[in-house]
Amino acid sequence: MKRILLLLISILIVSSGLVSAQKKSPTLTFDQKMEWWRDAKFGMFVHWGPYATYGGVYHGYHQAYGDAAWIINRCKIPVREYKANATTFNPVRFNADSLVRLAKDAGAKYIVFTSKHHDGFAMFKSAASNFNIYDYTPFKRDVVAELAQACRKEGIKLGLYYSQCMDWTHPGGATARRPMNQGWPNPDSTEIDAFTAANNGAWDCIQESESFESYFYKVALPQIKELLTNYGDIAILWFDYPREITTAEAQDIQKELDKYPQIITNDRLKEPDFMGDYKTPEGFVPKLEDVEGIDWETCMCVGDSWGFRSWDTKWKTSEMLIHNLIHIAARGGNYLLNVGPDALGVVPEIPASRMREIGQWMKIYGEAIYGTRRSHLHPDWGDCIRKDVGKKTQLYLCVFNWPNDGKLVLDADYKIKGASLMPMGQKLKVGKSMHKIVIKVPQNAPDKVASVIRLELNEMLPVDKIIPNRIRQLDKNAE
Repeated sequence: MKRILLLLISILIVSSGLVSAQKKSPTLTFDQKMEWWRDAKFGMFVHWGPYATYGGVYHGYHQAYGDAAWIINRCKIPVREYKANATTFNPVRFNADSLVRLAKDAGAKYIVFTSKHHDGFAMFKSAASNFNIYDYTPFKRDVVAELAQACRKEGIKLGLYYSQCMDWTHPGGATARRPMNQGWPNPDSTEIDAFTAANNGAWDCIQESESFESYFYKVALPQIKELLTNYGDIAILWFDYPREITTAEAQDIQKELDKYPQIITNDRLKEPDFMGDYKTPEGFVPKLEDVEGIDWETCMCVGDSWGFRSWDTKWKTSEMLIHNLIHIAARGGNYLLNVGPDALGVVPEIPASRMREIGQWMKIYGEAIYGTRRSHLHPDWGDCIRKDVGKKTQLYLCVFNWPNDGKLVLDADYKIKGASLMPMGQKLKVGKSMHKIVIKVPQNAPDKVASVIRLELNEMLPVDKIIPNRIRQLDKNAE
């Protein structure tokens, strides 16, 4: 009877979601693995950690340069001081459901969350290091676990960012030297710069007290294993800053990833041998030739800093962000747009409102973004995105500069079935002139940000062959 009772309790715990292990998926082809990601087109990046308590300010000075998540490095904050400050990190207003709903309201299909950034602080309970939000702070909650549960509830895919090499608080972690003038006007800047130059970028003796190999096998690899096994179905593992790591160490990470063939990885594990499934240009839309034949994703901030900066003013407009999304989709990429919650766990109102404004446009025109592929057509009045429906191709003409003469001209010579103005489906007259498609449009643009015309073809255009980024890189190395 006792054994039956214990069995029933175990079943209830598992079915209730209190225990959630990563599922071992069957072998997938590359295209099968990437299909959902290619269809998603839009994700929300979240940079968050105890660096938010500084808000980009140290000793009363604004951090002089760069991302506020780098404040410990650029301002050369002593390790013990930074860790002492981390004990005050108590984001009592954090709500995983609200954060995931923000992504969903924006139209994002996946989230990539910084489970551990370069400061070495884990946003999950870790047996490999007590420098984590559960063991080191009064918050005493596993943020990754809460996000995983919220993502499952809302149908949003969860990706985890993990800094596998850089770690500024654990002995042996890579440091990446930055000059003192990028931080604050420390009177000892000259001596500090000389010290970091002589010590592989380290500014604190604690950082150099062990080898990178020791750090990697004591902290980094065990934490990666924890992320893979403790939080259910992780969709993406997003590595960053491949410094110091050896081929053997990268191979040990890859061995763990091989157990979960459904997980998608980016190109920052180790260059040039472990380039993952897709390329990650940062902060810009790449040249067409640089992303030909591969999957790629531009990551970018709503503001001017990945981590929360209390004095940020350089916010991108929703129009700029929507145009970026369209440009990226038209070139076959994904857009990973970052927000940085504050020290209490709340996304500031300006970036939150920008995300919601994107979502309002996506509710009307999302058909032109989701499930699309690159078109190879980039007109000067906007952009053109492709989608295959059945055995026919549709083109979505996203118009930023509405024509004054009532004629929208596309430099292409396809077999045309018809054209309609979204979202109401108003039929438009379409013809050809000098091997170009000419569409008669209303005098005024229906959308002030980006109007969309659906152009249905009577043919299926040739399908692009996409190869894994790692294979393309191997081919380039062999040239």
